[in-house]
Amino acid sequence: MRNLPVESVKILCTNLTESDMVFGGMDKLKQSIQDAYDRYNPQAIFVSTSCATAIIGDDIDSITSEYEEKFGIPVIPLHCEGFKSKHWSTGFDSTQHGILRKIVNKNPKRQEDLVNVINLWGSDVFTPMLAQLDLRVNYVVDMATVGELAQLSEAACTVGFCYTLSSYLAAGLEQHFGVPEIKAPQPYGFAGTDAWIREIGRVTHREELAEKYIAKEHARVKPLIEELKKKLKGLKGFVATGSAYSHGLIAVLRELGVATDGSLVFHHDPVYDSGDPRQDSLLHLIENYGDVQSFSVSNRQQYQFYALLQRVHPDFILIRHNGLAPLASRLGIPAAPLGDEHIAIGYEGIVSLGETILEVVSHKKFHQDLAAHAKLPYKKWWLDKEDPYILAKNPELIAI
Repeated sequence: MRNLPVESVKILCTNLTESDMVFGGMDKLKQSIQDAYDRYNPQAIFVSTSCATAIIGDDIDSITSEYEEKFGIPVIPLHCEGFKSKHWSTGFDSTQHGILRKIVNKNPKRQEDLVNVINLWGSDVFTPMLAQLDLRVNYVVDMATVGELAQLSEAACTVGFCYTLSSYLAAGLEQHFGVPEIKAPQPYGFAGTDAWIREIGRVTHREELAEKYIAKEHARVKPLIEELKKKLKGLKGFVATGSAYSHGLIAVLRELGVATDGSLVFHHDPVYDSGDPRQDSLLHLIENYGDVQSFSVSNRQQYQFYALLQRVHPDFILIRHNGLAPLASRLGIPAAPLGDEHIAIGYEGIVSLGETILEVVSHKKFHQDLAAHAKLPYKKWWLDKEDPYILAKNPELIAI
């Protein structure tokens, strides 16, 4: 996706047993750190906790400090056990905290044409976009080298495809190293992308290049989008992803003329780390593209997803975490699993998402045939309920 060499993932597991849960797993951790160093000769080693190791209280901080001194490279403890925060997204923050403490260059030399892009593993859409402003891209965290992580503090500014993912690291770079975080709506749809490009242009002193790029892209993609609107006319979509990402996708769907009356977001961040209202992605969506009639925040349980889909009867769903997609298929609804999270970014992203939807709905007959021969694993009592959260509101019903 970014023309990088294909490599095996370098991950080791301490493989704890019941005995280790009783007597501790520190010896296995020490051996695993030594094995990682011997096998891969790494420039850094990250040690991540799990719920199990946090419960038994293994002292990973002292072990990582011991081996950091022994090897002469950063050995970084990441405390990301889920039960402490009760939400998976704080794992991003824990990882980024470790990078800020142990990897980032503490005496940076500013590279005025370098932009940090905090993302996952999406395709390289930011390089051609930012090249129009004579800027280079530093992709982090996934697939980044230690050197690329180290130069985070040297960049002219920091952006991300989703504020849930990027806000902790971006805020830390601004507060401690003076690297400004771009405080603008996310680059989805014309309104968001225009504001995002203009803010990058302002921060990097490239306002004229930004305006030229915006005008050129509007002229290029608008005729393509009008053709897509004709083909997509009458379709209804449903978005099931993380919060800020969902807000961006809904904006793009509405640019394409696709009715989007329902969305399931997996969490809600009322305030991001910067505290800047320009990063309020939900407010941006409502002010520029209108409200979402059936908008739910939930931890993606399939039995609840059924009632949410029944509320709006979409023609397709956009989804990131594919565990919900099989239920939609059983209802005759095709899903677009967005493995490439950058598919809807920027001006070209509006076109790309429209073409993806056309491809997905072209297979609708398959899902309808599947629905005709599939049986849902729920009793009629539940299927007749209109409120997907009725059990949470009335827990006494569970005993029925």
